[in-house]
Amino acid sequence: MDSYITSLQNSLIKEIVRLQDKSAQRTSSGTFVVEGRREVSLALANGFEPLHLLVCPEIYAPEPHYPIPLQNLQGLVVHQVSISVYNKMAYRGNAEGILMVAKSKWLTLPEFVPEHNTLIVLLEGVEKPGNLGAILRTTDASGVHAILLCNSRVDVFNPNVIRSSLGCVFSQKVIPCNNQDAMRWIKHHRCTLYAASPDTVHLYSNADLRKPCVVAFGAEDVGLSSEWLQAADTVIKIPMLGQIDSLNVGASVAIIAFEAVRQRQQGLIQ
Repeated sequence: MDSYITSLQNSLIKEIVRLQDKSAQRTSSGTFVVEGRREVSLALANGFEPLHLLVCPEIYAPEPHYPIPLQNLQGLVVHQVSISVYNKMAYRGNAEGILMVAKSKWLTLPEFVPEHNTLIVLLEGVEKPGNLGAILRTTDASGVHAILLCNSRVDVFNPNVIRSSLGCVFSQKVIPCNNQDAMRWIKHHRCTLYAASPDTVHLYSNADLRKPCVVAFGAEDVGLSSEWLQAADTVIKIPMLGQIDSLNVGASVAIIAFEAVRQRQQGLIQ
């Protein structure tokens, strides 16, 4: 360990608190904070560059399923901190005693080369960090290859996104873009475009999700824009059998993503 920090007035601790609280600080510095054993492990495993690692020895205990190779992080500044300092920095209530400052990194549409029979989720205007985090957890579990984040102001490295995703924000290809660029990309790569909306007769279970496709979802309050509904090859819906007319966007993504898993695991992939 390189130091032991006990002061709440330490400049690094103040900077971490600002990074936790302010999106503008994360953007201007090009850095963000990762908290928790699973999350730090996934960030490191997926190539995010660490700048500082802070460990509270009174709290931290290794997790064998999510290893953090402290001894292999050559050149990394590792600090021990007191419980009071850790609690000052921590965003989460269930403290695990480990926190990392890392460099932000993004994947752009021109850089992204889709896999054979790619499955992509497109989110238009999704703004709630908790929703995005939950969706990323689902897309990781269902093997979605990328998430196109269209016309959204949500900060992908918001601590609530990281927490709600259980660190899956680091395992997923999240690509911020606008509608026009996304539409050009989809057309160029000849992906079938499905748009999820209750205003159609076509059921999601009848859509062929075995072939390369993009499934577009809108924000819960307004749904998809007419731009996507008109551009879609097929508009599909999840049947609503009760009195409510729609689902949480995270639930909708989960239902359709795992329908794609079901279809593809039947050995019928084209």
